[in-house]
Amino acid sequence: MSFSEFTLDENDSKKKSLSIYVHIPFCNSKCDYCSFVSMVASPEEKHRYVTNLMNEIKLQSKNYREFYSVSSIYIGGGTPSCLDNYYIRDLLSCIYKNFAVKNSAEITLEINPNSVDQTKIREYIMSGINRFSIGLQSISAKVLKSMGRTHSLTDYKKTVDIIREFGVKNISTDIIIGYPNQKLIDVKETINYLIKLGIPHISAYMLQVEKGTKLKKLVDNGSLGVPDDDTVVKMYDTVVDILTKNGYKRYEISNFAKPTYESYHNKVYWKRKDYLGVGLAAHSYIDGTRFANTENLTEYNEKLEKSFTIPTKYSKTLTTEEKKEEAVMLSLRTCDGLDLDAYKNEFGENFLAKKKDKIAELIKNKFLILTKENKLVCTNSGYLVLNKLVLELVTN
Repeated sequence: MSFSEFTLDENDSKKKSLSIYVHIPFCNSKCDYCSFVSMVASPEEKHRYVTNLMNEIKLQSKNYREFYSVSSIYIGGGTPSCLDNYYIRDLLSCIYKNFAVKNSAEITLEINPNSVDQTKIREYIMSGINRFSIGLQSISAKVLKSMGRTHSLTDYKKTVDIIREFGVKNISTDIIIGYPNQKLIDVKETINYLIKLGIPHISAYMLQVEKGTKLKKLVDNGSLGVPDDDTVVKMYDTVVDILTKNGYKRYEISNFAKPTYESYHNKVYWKRKDYLGVGLAAHSYIDGTRFANTENLTEYNEKLEKSFTIPTKYSKTLTTEEKKEEAVMLSLRTCDGLDLDAYKNEFGENFLAKKKDKIAELIKNKFLILTKENKLVCTNSGYLVLNKLVLELVTN
Protein backbone atom coordinates (compact mmCIF):
# COMPACT_ATOMS: atom_id res chain seq x y z
CA MET A 1 0.00 0.00 0.00
CA SER A 2 1.26 3.47 -0.82
CA PHE A 3 -0.10 6.94 -0.26
CA SER A 4 2.28 8.57 -2.73
CA GLU A 5 -0.63 9.88 -4.80
CA PHE A 6 -1.38 12.28 -1.95
CA THR A 7 2.16 13.60 -1.52
CA LEU A 8 3.36 16.96 -2.67
CA ASP A 9 6.66 17.75 -4.32
CA GLU A 10 8.08 20.66 -2.35
CA ASN A 11 9.16 22.33 -5.59
CA ASP A 12 5.49 22.68 -6.55
CA SER A 13 4.45 24.63 -3.48
CA LYS A 14 5.29 27.89 -1.76
CA LYS A 15 3.42 26.95 1.40
CA LYS A 16 5.06 27.20 4.79
CA SER A 17 6.40 24.04 6.41
CA LEU A 18 4.48 22.30 9.17
CA SER A 19 5.44 19.34 11.33
CA ILE A 20 2.75 17.12 12.82
CA TYR A 21 2.99 15.23 16.11
CA VAL A 22 0.46 12.45 16.72
CA HIS A 23 0.01 11.26 20.32
CA ILE A 24 -0.91 7.66 21.07
CA PRO A 25 -1.58 7.52 24.83
CA PHE A 26 -1.58 3.74 25.19
CA CYS A 27 0.97 1.22 26.48
CA ASN A 28 0.93 -2.48 27.22
CA SER A 29 2.25 -1.59 30.68
CA LYS A 30 3.27 1.62 32.48
CA CYS A 31 6.98 2.08 33.19
CA ASP A 32 7.91 3.12 36.73
CA TYR A 33 9.51 6.42 35.66
CA CYS A 34 6.95 7.49 33.05
CA SER A 35 5.10 10.77 33.59
CA PHE A 36 3.68 11.07 30.08
CA VAL A 37 -0.05 10.99 29.46
CA SER A 38 -0.32 7.26 28.80
CA MET A 39 -2.34 4.30 30.03
CA VAL A 40 -3.22 0.66 29.49
CA ALA A 41 -6.47 0.39 27.50
CA SER A 42 -8.89 -2.16 26.07
CA PRO A 43 -9.20 -2.80 22.32
CA GLU A 44 -12.53 -0.92 22.36
CA GLU A 45 -10.95 2.13 24.01
CA LYS A 46 -8.14 2.13 21.47
CA HIS A 47 -10.56 1.92 18.56
CA ARG A 48 -12.68 4.76 19.91
CA TYR A 49 -9.64 6.97 20.43
CA VAL A 50 -8.13 6.40 16.99
CA THR A 51 -11.50 7.13 15.37
CA ASN A 52 -11.66 10.45 17.21
CA LEU A 53 -8.01 11.17 16.51
CA MET A 54 -8.74 10.94 12.79
CA ASN A 55 -11.71 13.24 13.28
CA GLU A 56 -9.38 15.78 14.89
CA ILE A 57 -6.92 15.47 12.01
CA LYS A 58 -9.73 16.26 9.57
CA LEU A 59 -10.81 19.27 11.64
CA GLN A 60 -7.29 20.62 11.99
CA SER A 61 -6.64 20.28 8.27
CA LYS A 62 -9.39 22.83 7.61
CA ASN A 63 -7.34 25.37 9.59
CA TYR A 64 -3.91 24.68 8.11
CA ARG A 65 -3.99 22.78 4.82
CA GLU A 66 -4.34 25.93 2.73
CA PHE A 67 -1.24 27.54 4.21
CA TYR A 68 1.09 24.66 5.03
CA SER A 69 2.74 21.59 3.58
CA VAL A 70 3.94 18.87 5.95
CA SER A 71 7.69 18.33 6.31
CA SER A 72 7.65 15.75 9.10
CA ILE A 73 5.29 13.50 11.01
CA TYR A 74 6.14 12.01 14.39
CA ILE A 75 3.90 9.36 15.95
CA GLY A 76 4.76 9.10 19.64
CA GLY A 77 3.30 8.15 22.97
CA GLY A 78 2.82 6.12 24.96
CA THR A 79 3.67 3.19 22.77
CA PRO A 80 2.21 3.58 19.25
CA SER A 81 3.30 0.05 18.39
CA CYS A 82 0.94 -1.37 21.03
CA LEU A 83 -1.86 -0.61 18.54
CA ASP A 84 -2.82 -3.10 15.85
CA ASN A 85 -0.74 -2.23 12.78
CA TYR A 86 -3.68 -1.11 10.65
CA TYR A 87 -4.32 1.80 13.01
CA ILE A 88 -0.96 3.36 12.10
CA ARG A 89 -1.78 2.80 8.43
CA ASP A 90 -5.18 4.45 8.83
CA LEU A 91 -3.76 7.43 10.73
CA LEU A 92 -1.10 8.09 8.12
CA SER A 93 -3.64 7.67 5.34
CA CYS A 94 -5.84 10.24 7.06
CA ILE A 95 -2.98 12.73 7.28
CA TYR A 96 -2.00 12.20 3.65
CA LYS A 97 -5.56 12.68 2.47
CA ASN A 98 -6.15 15.84 4.51
CA PHE A 99 -2.76 17.56 4.32
CA ALA A 100 -0.23 18.15 1.57
CA VAL A 101 2.73 16.01 2.63
CA LYS A 102 6.12 16.60 1.04
CA ASN A 103 7.73 13.69 -0.78
CA SER A 104 10.83 14.16 1.38
CA ALA A 105 8.92 14.21 4.68
CA GLU A 106 10.59 12.50 7.64
CA ILE A 107 8.01 10.13 9.15
CA THR A 108 8.94 8.66 12.54
CA LEU A 109 7.24 5.99 14.61
CA GLU A 110 8.09 5.24 18.23
CA ILE A 111 8.15 1.53 19.00
CA ASN A 112 9.00 -0.76 21.89
CA PRO A 113 11.09 -3.83 21.07
CA ASN A 114 8.57 -6.37 22.35
CA SER A 115 5.49 -4.84 20.72
CA VAL A 116 6.44 -5.37 17.06
CA ASP A 117 7.07 -8.24 14.70
CA GLN A 118 7.97 -8.64 11.05
CA THR A 119 4.36 -8.20 9.88
CA LYS A 120 3.88 -4.99 11.83
CA ILE A 121 7.14 -3.45 10.66
CA ARG A 122 6.41 -4.34 7.04
CA GLU A 123 3.00 -2.67 7.33
CA TYR A 124 4.53 0.42 8.95
CA ILE A 125 7.04 0.85 6.15
CA MET A 126 4.43 0.29 3.45
CA SER A 127 2.31 2.94 5.16
CA GLY A 128 5.09 5.52 4.86
CA ILE A 129 7.22 5.19 8.02
CA ASN A 130 10.85 5.92 7.10
CA ARG A 131 12.34 6.42 10.57
CA PHE A 132 11.99 4.33 13.74
CA SER A 133 12.64 5.46 17.31
CA ILE A 134 13.14 2.46 19.60
CA GLY A 135 12.90 2.63 23.38
CA LEU A 136 15.81 0.53 24.66
CA GLN A 137 16.81 2.54 27.81
CA SER A 138 19.60 0.11 28.82
CA ILE A 139 21.12 -3.21 27.80
CA SER A 140 21.29 -4.32 31.45
CA ALA A 141 18.56 -6.81 32.33
CA LYS A 142 18.78 -5.70 35.96
CA VAL A 143 18.27 -2.03 35.10
CA LEU A 144 15.44 -2.81 32.68
CA LYS A 145 13.62 -4.79 35.35
CA SER A 146 14.09 -1.96 37.83
CA MET A 147 12.53 0.45 35.32
CA GLY A 148 9.51 -1.75 34.79
CA ARG A 149 10.49 -2.40 31.17
CA THR A 150 9.21 -5.68 29.78
CA HIS A 151 11.55 -6.19 26.82
CA SER A 152 14.96 -7.83 26.64
CA LEU A 153 18.13 -6.98 24.73
CA THR A 154 17.32 -9.90 22.44
CA ASP A 155 13.97 -8.29 21.62
CA TYR A 156 15.76 -5.04 20.75
CA LYS A 157 18.36 -6.66 18.49
CA LYS A 158 15.66 -8.65 16.68
CA THR A 159 13.66 -5.47 16.07
CA VAL A 160 16.67 -3.64 14.62
CA ASP A 161 17.45 -6.60 12.36
CA ILE A 162 13.89 -6.72 10.99
CA ILE A 163 13.84 -2.97 10.28
CA ARG A 164 17.13 -3.24 8.40
CA GLU A 165 15.93 -6.28 6.46
CA PHE A 166 13.27 -4.01 4.96
CA GLY A 167 15.89 -1.46 3.95
CA VAL A 168 15.32 1.27 6.56
CA LYS A 169 18.57 2.64 7.97
CA ASN A 170 17.20 5.65 9.87
CA ILE A 171 16.95 4.21 13.37
CA SER A 172 17.08 6.10 16.67
CA THR A 173 17.40 4.59 20.13
CA ASP A 174 16.55 6.12 23.51
CA ILE A 175 18.55 5.41 26.64
CA ILE A 176 18.22 6.71 30.20
CA ILE A 177 21.14 7.63 32.44
CA GLY A 178 21.10 8.20 36.19
CA TYR A 179 18.55 5.52 37.06
CA PRO A 180 18.55 3.91 40.54
CA ASN A 181 20.95 0.93 40.68
CA GLN A 182 22.51 1.97 37.36
CA LYS A 183 26.31 1.98 37.32
CA LEU A 184 28.75 3.84 35.10
CA ILE A 185 29.76 0.53 33.55
CA ASP A 186 26.09 -0.07 32.56
CA VAL A 187 26.06 3.20 30.64
CA LYS A 188 29.41 2.48 28.95
CA GLU A 189 28.30 -0.99 27.88
CA THR A 190 25.00 0.31 26.52
CA ILE A 191 26.66 3.06 24.46
CA ASN A 192 29.37 0.75 23.13
CA TYR A 193 26.77 -1.84 22.18
CA LEU A 194 24.77 0.71 20.17
CA ILE A 195 27.91 1.95 18.43
CA LYS A 196 28.92 -1.61 17.52
CA LEU A 197 25.39 -2.22 16.21
CA GLY A 198 25.71 0.90 14.04
CA ILE A 199 22.70 2.79 15.40
CA PRO A 200 23.00 6.23 13.72
CA HIS A 201 20.96 8.29 16.21
CA ILE A 202 21.07 8.00 20.00
CA SER A 203 19.05 10.01 22.52
CA ALA A 204 20.52 9.91 26.03
CA TYR A 205 18.18 11.38 28.64
CA MET A 206 19.18 12.14 32.21
CA LEU A 207 16.54 10.75 34.55
CA GLN A 208 13.98 13.15 35.97
CA VAL A 209 12.07 11.72 38.93
CA GLU A 210 8.61 13.06 38.13
CA LYS A 211 5.69 13.62 40.46
CA GLY A 212 2.93 11.03 40.17
CA THR A 213 5.15 8.18 39.01
CA LYS A 214 5.75 4.87 40.74
CA LEU A 215 9.45 5.73 40.79
CA LYS A 216 8.76 8.95 42.72
CA LYS A 217 6.97 6.98 45.44
CA LEU A 218 9.82 4.45 45.66
CA VAL A 219 12.42 7.21 45.95
CA ASP A 220 10.38 9.16 48.50
CA ASN A 221 9.87 6.16 50.78
CA GLY A 222 13.53 5.21 50.58
CA SER A 223 13.07 1.98 48.63
CA LEU A 224 15.29 3.31 45.84
CA GLY A 225 18.01 5.92 45.78
CA VAL A 226 19.04 7.86 42.68
CA PRO A 227 22.74 8.29 41.88
CA ASP A 228 24.29 11.50 43.19
CA ASP A 229 24.86 14.46 40.88
CA ASP A 230 28.58 13.75 40.44
CA THR A 231 27.84 10.20 39.28
CA VAL A 232 25.20 11.37 36.79
CA VAL A 233 27.61 14.00 35.43
CA LYS A 234 30.25 11.28 34.95
CA MET A 235 27.67 9.17 33.10
CA TYR A 236 26.73 12.04 30.81
CA ASP A 237 30.36 13.03 30.19
CA THR A 238 31.12 9.40 29.35
CA VAL A 239 28.27 9.28 26.83
CA VAL A 240 29.48 12.50 25.18
CA ASP A 241 33.10 11.37 25.11
CA ILE A 242 32.49 7.90 23.67
CA LEU A 243 29.97 9.02 21.06
CA THR A 244 32.07 12.01 19.93
CA LYS A 245 35.13 9.81 19.49
CA ASN A 246 33.05 7.46 17.35
CA GLY A 247 31.79 10.07 14.89
CA TYR A 248 28.53 11.15 16.50
CA LYS A 249 27.65 14.83 16.71
CA ARG A 250 25.91 16.16 19.81
CA TYR A 251 23.46 18.41 17.99
CA GLU A 252 21.26 18.94 21.05
CA ILE A 253 21.93 18.40 24.74
CA SER A 254 20.46 14.87 24.74
CA ASN A 255 20.70 13.93 21.05
CA PHE A 256 23.62 12.50 19.10
CA ALA A 257 23.73 11.56 15.44
CA LYS A 258 25.98 10.34 12.69
CA PRO A 259 26.18 12.68 9.65
CA THR A 260 22.79 13.06 7.85
CA TYR A 261 20.87 11.33 10.67
CA GLU A 262 19.87 14.32 12.80
CA SER A 263 16.11 14.33 13.39
CA TYR A 264 14.43 17.03 11.32
CA HIS A 265 11.30 16.84 13.47
CA ASN A 266 13.19 17.31 16.74
CA LYS A 267 14.98 20.36 15.37
CA VAL A 268 11.63 21.95 14.54
CA TYR A 269 10.92 22.20 18.27
CA TRP A 270 14.29 23.74 19.13
CA LYS A 271 14.22 26.20 16.24
CA ARG A 272 10.69 27.38 17.16
CA LYS A 273 9.25 26.41 13.81
CA ASP A 274 5.56 25.62 13.37
CA TYR A 275 4.26 22.27 14.54
CA LEU A 276 0.79 20.87 15.11
CA GLY A 277 0.07 18.32 17.81
CA VAL A 278 -3.00 16.10 17.48
CA GLY A 279 -4.35 13.70 20.07
CA LEU A 280 -4.69 13.60 23.82
CA ALA A 281 -2.50 16.20 25.61
CA ALA A 282 -0.77 17.10 22.33
CA HIS A 283 0.95 20.50 22.20
CA SER A 284 1.29 22.85 19.23
CA TYR A 285 3.18 25.99 18.28
CA ILE A 286 1.95 27.94 15.28
CA ASP A 287 2.53 31.59 14.38
CA GLY A 288 3.69 32.51 17.87
CA THR A 289 0.79 30.81 19.66
CA ARG A 290 1.14 27.78 21.91
CA PHE A 291 -1.91 25.60 22.48
CA ALA A 292 -2.65 22.13 23.79
CA ASN A 293 -5.41 19.55 23.92
CA THR A 294 -7.06 18.25 27.06
CA GLU A 295 -5.35 15.50 29.05
CA ASN A 296 -8.70 13.93 29.92
CA LEU A 297 -9.45 10.99 27.64
CA THR A 298 -13.19 11.04 28.27
CA GLU A 299 -13.40 14.74 27.50
CA TYR A 300 -11.27 14.28 24.37
CA ASN A 301 -13.54 11.55 22.99
CA GLU A 302 -16.82 13.21 23.91
CA LYS A 303 -16.01 16.60 22.41
CA LEU A 304 -15.09 15.05 19.09
CA GLU A 305 -18.08 12.72 19.10
CA LYS A 306 -20.82 15.00 20.36
CA SER A 307 -19.89 18.44 19.07
CA PHE A 308 -17.16 17.59 16.53
CA THR A 309 -14.92 20.23 18.08
CA ILE A 310 -11.24 20.18 18.96
CA PRO A 311 -10.81 19.59 22.73
CA THR A 312 -8.40 22.45 23.40
CA LYS A 313 -7.19 22.85 27.00
CA TYR A 314 -5.49 26.21 26.59
CA SER A 315 -4.18 28.63 23.99
CA LYS A 316 -1.69 31.43 24.55
CA THR A 317 -0.17 33.91 22.12
CA LEU A 318 3.34 34.59 23.34
CA THR A 319 4.44 38.10 24.18
CA THR A 320 7.65 39.46 22.68
CA GLU A 321 9.44 38.91 25.99
CA GLU A 322 8.27 35.29 26.13
CA LYS A 323 9.50 34.74 22.57
CA LYS A 324 12.88 36.18 23.50
CA GLU A 325 13.14 33.86 26.49
CA GLU A 326 12.22 30.83 24.40
CA ALA A 327 14.73 31.82 21.72
CA VAL A 328 17.50 31.82 24.33
CA MET A 329 16.35 28.68 26.13
CA LEU A 330 15.79 26.50 23.09
CA SER A 331 18.78 27.72 21.06
CA LEU A 332 21.26 27.04 23.84
CA ARG A 333 20.12 23.40 23.95
CA THR A 334 21.59 22.93 20.49
CA CYS A 335 25.11 22.78 19.07
CA ASP A 336 24.26 25.81 16.89
CA GLY A 337 23.61 27.92 19.97
CA LEU A 338 22.01 31.35 19.99
CA ASP A 339 22.54 33.16 16.69
CA LEU A 340 22.98 36.75 17.83
CA ASP A 341 22.44 38.19 14.35
CA ALA A 342 19.20 36.25 13.92
CA TYR A 343 18.09 37.36 17.38
CA LYS A 344 18.69 41.00 16.46
CA ASN A 345 16.82 40.60 13.17
CA GLU A 346 13.82 39.07 14.90
CA PHE A 347 13.62 41.27 17.99
CA GLY A 348 15.49 44.45 17.00
CA GLU A 349 17.74 44.08 20.02
CA ASN A 350 21.45 43.48 20.50
CA PHE A 351 21.45 40.63 23.03
CA LEU A 352 25.22 40.70 23.41
CA ALA A 353 25.22 44.38 24.31
CA LYS A 354 22.23 44.06 26.64
CA LYS A 355 23.71 41.15 28.60
CA LYS A 356 27.42 41.88 28.08
CA ASP A 357 28.46 41.66 31.74
CA LYS A 358 26.62 38.39 32.39
CA ILE A 359 27.79 36.87 29.10
CA ALA A 360 31.39 37.91 29.81
CA GLU A 361 31.18 36.22 33.21
CA LEU A 362 29.76 33.00 31.74
CA ILE A 363 32.43 32.94 29.04
CA LYS A 364 35.16 33.55 31.62
CA ASN A 365 33.83 30.66 33.72
CA LYS A 366 33.77 28.44 30.61
CA PHE A 367 30.02 27.89 30.46
CA LEU A 368 29.65 29.67 27.11
CA ILE A 369 31.77 30.48 24.08
CA LEU A 370 31.25 33.20 21.46
CA THR A 371 32.03 31.85 18.01
CA LYS A 372 33.41 33.77 15.06
CA GLU A 373 29.97 33.35 13.46
CA ASN A 374 28.57 35.50 16.30
CA LYS A 375 26.81 32.68 18.09
CA LEU A 376 26.66 31.94 21.79
CA VAL A 377 27.20 28.21 22.33
CA CYS A 378 27.19 26.13 25.50
CA THR A 379 30.30 24.28 26.56
CA ASN A 380 29.98 20.83 28.09
CA SER A 381 30.01 22.47 31.52
CA GLY A 382 27.30 24.85 30.34
CA TYR A 383 25.05 22.00 29.26
CA LEU A 384 25.27 20.51 32.75
CA VAL A 385 23.85 23.68 34.34
CA LEU A 386 21.73 24.75 31.39
CA ASN A 387 18.58 25.65 33.31
CA LYS A 388 20.48 27.91 35.71
CA LEU A 389 22.46 29.43 32.87
CA VAL A 390 19.33 30.28 30.88
CA LEU A 391 17.68 31.79 33.95
CA GLU A 392 20.64 34.10 34.43
CA LEU A 393 20.49 35.23 30.80
CA VAL A 394 16.76 35.92 30.62
CA THR A 395 16.33 37.54 34.04
CA ASN A 396 16.48 41.33 33.93
